[in-house]
Amino acid sequence: MSWAILITAIGLIWVIWKRKKLAPWWLKAALVAIAGCALADVALGAWLANRLMDLLSNIPGVPPTLIVGGAVLVGLLFVFYAIWVDKSADKREMVVLFLLPTLLLPAVGPLANAGESATAGTNEISSGSIGRLIGG
Repeated sequence: MSWAILITAIGLIWVIWKRKKLAPWWLKAALVAIAGCALADVALGAWLANRLMDLLSNIPGVPPTLIVGGAVLVGLLFVFYAIWVDKSADKREMVVLFLLPTLLLPAVGPLANAGESATAGTNEISSGSIGRLIGG
């Protein structure tokens, strides 16, 4: 079902991007977050996370999970500042919002647990909503 959520969310994002005046910024951000969570739940997201860890393991002296954890924290701060302070989400924030759930896959500790539960909850809500829409 996560593939269906991912394709549906990306399709809606594409339609909204074409009709810029019809959709508020927060709707785009919500759809991008849903698409990011769906990406993290499919095999493609796990593959991307593994490739990222392979790339980061080539850096000597620094554990790759530390780099990913730092990137997730910086990304979260970046997105929170953009949404709550600036009250907007530009393309940079959308890319970070899309990649954050996938970056949480290789993270370790409480950060990974929180990210996994947030991703799973978002996917559950999204699949229930799509199921009701299509009558399933």
